[in-house]
Amino acid sequence: MELVSFSNEVLHQIFLYSSIDIKTLISIMSTCHRLHNLVRDSNDLWRRKFKERWTKLYSELKETSDILWFDMVVWRFKVVKNVKDSLEGFSSVCYPVGQPPHELMDYLISHNYLIISSVSSVLFIEDELTKIIHHQTSKVNENLTSKNYARKVLQYLRSQRIQSMWLNLMSRPNSEKSLLEGAVLIAQWGQIEKEHLTSLQEVEKILDNIVLRTRQLVHINGIVLDPENRRTVGQVLKYVNQVLYEEMGFKGNTENYYAHENSYIDKVLETRRGIPITLCIIYHEVAKRMGILCEPVSFPQHFLLRWREYPEREAADSYTFIDAFNQGASHQPRSCPAMIGQPRQNIRREAYAAVPAEQVFQRMVNNLIQCSRGHGDRQDNRRDDQRLRNQLHFSRLACVISPGQTPSVVAYAELAAFLGIYLEDAIKLLQSRGFNDEWTRVDFEPGHWERVRQITLTKCTTKLSEQQFQTTNRVACHRPQSMRFAVGLVMNYCCFSGELLRTMYTCVIVSWDAKCQATDEWVSRMTRNLIRGRDQPFYYVLTEDGNAGYVAEDDLELHPEGVVINHADIGLHFESFDGRRYVPNAEKRAEYPDDEAVALSLIG
Repeated sequence: MELVSFSNEVLHQIFLYSSIDIKTLISIMSTCHRLHNLVRDSNDLWRRKFKERWTKLYSELKETSDILWFDMVVWRFKVVKNVKDSLEGFSSVCYPVGQPPHELMDYLISHNYLIISSVSSVLFIEDELTKIIHHQTSKVNENLTSKNYARKVLQYLRSQRIQSMWLNLMSRPNSEKSLLEGAVLIAQWGQIEKEHLTSLQEVEKILDNIVLRTRQLVHINGIVLDPENRRTVGQVLKYVNQVLYEEMGFKGNTENYYAHENSYIDKVLETRRGIPITLCIIYHEVAKRMGILCEPVSFPQHFLLRWREYPEREAADSYTFIDAFNQGASHQPRSCPAMIGQPRQNIRREAYAAVPAEQVFQRMVNNLIQCSRGHGDRQDNRRDDQRLRNQLHFSRLACVISPGQTPSVVAYAELAAFLGIYLEDAIKLLQSRGFNDEWTRVDFEPGHWERVRQITLTKCTTKLSEQQFQTTNRVACHRPQSMRFAVGLVMNYCCFSGELLRTMYTCVIVSWDAKCQATDEWVSRMTRNLIRGRDQPFYYVLTEDGNAGYVAEDDLELHPEGVVINHADIGLHFESFDGRRYVPNAEKRAEYPDDEAVALSLIG
């Protein structure tokens, strides 16, 4: 029976079946004029198909009656093509540095404004970027170069949005700056490459459920809260403790205290493990919804809350302090120093004061910066690039939360210059106006911070100029016959630390020098027992732990099978992994034209 024999109402119900996807509908439209008009003009049909195909994106669009859903489907597919075409051109512009200029990323985003509104465009672009990054069906033969630049554009796009939200939050009066909203933004910044960023509304829903349970207990036990009555406030806080700690199992994460996840409010709500400051924010929000004011206290080494239990007393003695890290335990001012192993006389009076939201946010970010620096030295002597990148990422957030603080901007820019990334952004910050150099407790001679800014600015501009020269003046490297290995090969790398201890890493070769270009001091510190010493090829490698190395040929051996190397920069050099080796992208092949044949001969 042919489709055209059915009535329009029946056809509409048929087309609603989930087995009929968007491509099938478009094919049906091309069969005849009647079906074309029927399908094309059914706004509800296209709304449902859009929702089936892009569920998450559909939930983020503000649905109104005037949305033409067929047009939205067409625009979404056009964004697919625009994003794909743009990303495929990034490598030719950015290699070998790998950092897309702001102008290039801005063009990708703004180019799609010609198709749809700016709000929808950004949502569509973000949706397509997350699909490229997270929805690959296999690690073998995925487009690693496009995925690499998709990650960078996604981070740029989201960071711009989160910065805008921070500016909005910090422009409010102190009384309207939400601790929870700031904590959510910090969590989003820290997990900026995740497919889904937990929203404020999602976190609030979890907290509302905690509050609902607390209210049930309060009601069952006949408690009527009077904020001016210390007895009823104490009773309500007792049930807050019962729900959070006894029923839900929240506790301080003493086993893995320095994990970044302890500072992410969504993760703490999920795992019910955290550090003092995030647990205090959760406690603060629950108490606030119950009608109790628990103020944040930036106590040394251990964040606390306080509530005014004894208003007849003076200063800090009028408050009871809550340790959300330790089961909501209550402390009087005199017992607080013992929590951190300090005598009372060592604690300044200001330590007991409530602090504004900005100080809470800065302490959270400083915690993340410290976590990124690591605790305990590496067993080997290698530089930990992943930790440095994390440190740079959170240093940038510190500049967003408290703009104009020269030490924060300089620290960020110095690290950007050292790593050679985010240089455009660092230069822009250093050149901006409105610096506040008077806040620091250390007295410097007049003009000190201005000189420091200029020195750091010179480092950043010099480094950026060097990178721009690299991208426009590439030279082909022809390998000597004596060289054993080639770009793209997966290797085992033996790294020595000390005289006896050695660590094995799996890595991939990304480039090489025919002879070692490092100093003698570096060779003596970083290598051991090299038969040929420095008179041999040295290879630049990306290792499985997210770092990089400069390795002597003597310390490398071909991996027997070939494995996936999870490294942030893998797509800068390679377009795919074929199951045995990494296939260089066009720019890498042009730089090392002889390596392809050697690599294939070694694994053949």
